[in-house]
Amino acid sequence: MKLPEARNYAWQTTVVDDARTYDVSGQTDRGTDFSLVTMPMVTAVRRRTGRSGGASDNVGTILFKGAEKWVVQTDEGWRSPSELVSPMERGRGPAGSGGFGGQGGFGGAGGSRRPRGAGPGRGDGDGANAPAYSNLQKNLSRPHEEVGIIIAGYTEIKVEGEVASGPLSETAAMLLLVHPGQTEITPLSASGSFRMWVRGGVLSKFETKLEGKLSVQTSAGRREVTVHQTATTIITNVGATKFDVPAEAKQRLGD
Repeated sequence: MKLPEARNYAWQTTVVDDARTYDVSGQTDRGTDFSLVTMPMVTAVRRRTGRSGGASDNVGTILFKGAEKWVVQTDEGWRSPSELVSPMERGRGPAGSGGFGGQGGFGGAGGSRRPRGAGPGRGDGDGANAPAYSNLQKNLSRPHEEVGIIIAGYTEIKVEGEVASGPLSETAAMLLLVHPGQTEITPLSASGSFRMWVRGGVLSKFETKLEGKLSVQTSAGRREVTVHQTATTIITNVGATKFDVPAEAKQRLGD
């Protein structure tokens, strides 16, 4: 399990939840703590970047410093959450904080992270009539951190050839479902399992299957949602990943 100590690596994650399917791809440099990521944008952020909202126009390039601090590339250059201003808001002062979570975005009730169509009980307490919930969040979940949680939090492990698998503790499942800094989302219960593919002593792919109940802050107040999420991550270029960090993006991050 060399990934948590790797200097750098690249990855692609495909997530399937109750609302949709989406991809997150990125490159991480542990020395600088920068991650350059391509991922879907929450509706509020998309609108403030001037995107139309079509399927091909809803993906943004984001530079993270650590897992919580980020800037997004816009037509006007790189912008932090507080600097994002929609066309209607221009001339009226700074916009709100934005983020990759919240009602109607990628993460939060009504999100469109994946194809809609959750069955009864997969939204809030209204059952089949509840909107599908997508669990994409505003902070980054980096693979080396997820692997660390899995290694520290499995309750049993079975190895068959190149694949190691087993169940996760409730604490580990909660940590994988809700990322640090997501104060609007509180995990109430969670369970899950993992599979890891190790070739030549190096982790090449891992999968987590999670489900749980969350308390989510929305514009209408807090509500409980039940979530089901499968994430499959492929790791490449361990120790050999290099990428350029734009000077303007670094400046916006205060680095």
